[in-house]
Amino acid sequence: MRKESVDFLRELCETPSPSGFESGAQAVYRNYVKPHVDQVKTDVMGNVYAIANPKGKPSIMLAGHCDQGGFMVKYITDDGYIHFGFVGGVDGTVAAGQRVMIMTKKGLLPGVLGRKPIHLMEDDDRKKAPKADDMWIDLGMKSKAEVEKRVSLGDPGVLWQPFTELANGRVVSMAFDDKMGSWVVGEVMRLLAGKKMAACVYGVSTVQEEIGLRGARTSAYETNADLGIAIDVGFAMDHPGADKKKVGDLKMDGGPMICRGPNCNE
Repeated sequence: MRKESVDFLRELCETPSPSGFESGAQAVYRNYVKPHVDQVKTDVMGNVYAIANPKGKPSIMLAGHCDQGGFMVKYITDDGYIHFGFVGGVDGTVAAGQRVMIMTKKGLLPGVLGRKPIHLMEDDDRKKAPKADDMWIDLGMKSKAEVEKRVSLGDPGVLWQPFTELANGRVVSMAFDDKMGSWVVGEVMRLLAGKKMAACVYGVSTVQEEIGLRGARTSAYETNADLGIAIDVGFAMDHPGADKKKVGDLKMDGGPMICRGPNCNE
C-alpha cells in the first residue's frame, strides 16, 4: 500500500473522535479528499461530503462513519479520580485497564482506566463484566483541584492504543470501527479523481453512528442519492473459538464482505 494512504489511515485512527465530538477526525478526512474532488462541504451536524462530478446521474453515496465509542467525564473525586459514562458501544471487559486520552480545552490528556483488583473481588464479582460505574480514570494527579486545572465536567475521551503495524502488512487499531470505513471512502474518491464517469459520487464521512446511525440518516436526506452504499467493519471468523455455523466462513484477506438480507435493498 502507498505510504500516503497508510499515513491517512494512521492519522484518522489516532485523532480521537467519540460520537458527537468528531471535528478533529473530520478535518483529517476533509484535508485528504479536498485535492481529489470537485467540491467538499460540511453540514451542521458534522458530516463531510466529498463530491465528484456533482451534476452527474445517477447519484451514488458512499458512507463510512468516523465516530468511535468513548466516554465522558461525569464526576471528579476529592482524591483526583474521574468517574465517567460510556459514549456509544464500549465493551467494559475490554476497557478495564486500558490507557485513555481525555480531550480537554488545553489538548489531549493521558490517563489509565482502573477498577478493583481481581484479587480483592468476591467470586461473584469476578464473573461479571465491569460497568462504567465499577471503574475510574487515574491521571496520576493527587487532588480534585489539580485535575480541575486541566479537566472539565463533560470532557469526552477515548480508549487509547496507537495504530500499530503487524506482520504480513497487517495493521491494528482500536478505532477501526469505523474509521476504516471513512478511510475506504476517502481512498475511493482519490482513485476516482480524473476519471470520466456519468455518475455523481458523494464520498461521505458521517458522524454519530455509534449512538443511533444519526449522521447516515441526515446525509441520505442531504444528498438525496439514487443509491447508497455503507462501508463498515465486520467479523473475521478464522480465529480460535469462532463458530462459522452462526456467522459464516469469513476470512482475513478474503476480500470485502457484502451484506445481503432483509435490511438491505437487493
